[in-house]
Amino acid sequence: MRETVHLGCVSCDFMNPEEFMRLCKGWLTSDNFHHVVTLNPEMVMLAEGNGAFREAVQAAEARVPDGAGLVWARWYLRSSYWPLLPSLLTFLWQPVERVTGVDAIMTLGRLCQEQGLSIYLLGATKKQRQKTAARLTSRFAKLSVAMPPERIRDQHPAVLLVAYGAPKQTLWIERQRGHMPSVRIAMGVGGAFAMLSEGLPRAPRLLRALNLEWLWRLYLEPRRWPRIWQATVRFPLLMRRQKKLSL
Repeated sequence: MRETVHLGCVSCDFMNPEEFMRLCKGWLTSDNFHHVVTLNPEMVMLAEGNGAFREAVQAAEARVPDGAGLVWARWYLRSSYWPLLPSLLTFLWQPVERVTGVDAIMTLGRLCQEQGLSIYLLGATKKQRQKTAARLTSRFAKLSVAMPPERIRDQHPAVLLVAYGAPKQTLWIERQRGHMPSVRIAMGVGGAFAMLSEGLPRAPRLLRALNLEWLWRLYLEPRRWPRIWQATVRFPLLMRRQKKLSL
């Protein structure tokens, strides 16, 4: 069942991939705009110091757990006896159910094909958009995928996927409310186009099983270390502080 948990100054709607699919299936048959944030620990920390971003995240209809660290945080906050460091070490062997940007894109592609709807890809590089579109249409042969230079309004997509990175993609999507009548689901996907286009390979299965995808990302992009520091050090310390205040 969907469960909303406050993490710092934002909340996360914990659900498994099947629940996410059912939620989106219902939204695609509605007449309303729905914003989905694929939340991770780095974004939680960003929201701590960025009021506009925090408001945009909270305005979304769903904030799904993309980062494994959020699943750890829910588990850690629930426990009355686990200290911080032992809980982090133990979590390496815990199964994690989350909604990654890549998996969410494939779910939406499947739903759009079933309902005869289209998807629009925005952001990242032209090559990454093209390869992502090719990946989607190879999996879902009847799916219609559009991207720049075609205009969003001219294509009337039901799903809009935005790869601008945080906080830009979240802020941009919130500003579009009421301006794109055909869009039922708009979702920020960060680096998902790069992964789907194989420009940024996914972590090996072992690292994914150990919830250490951040270590693979650091290996691929060492310049990201300040952002990874936020997610792997400052975020756990924030959760420890939140836990102490709740006791």
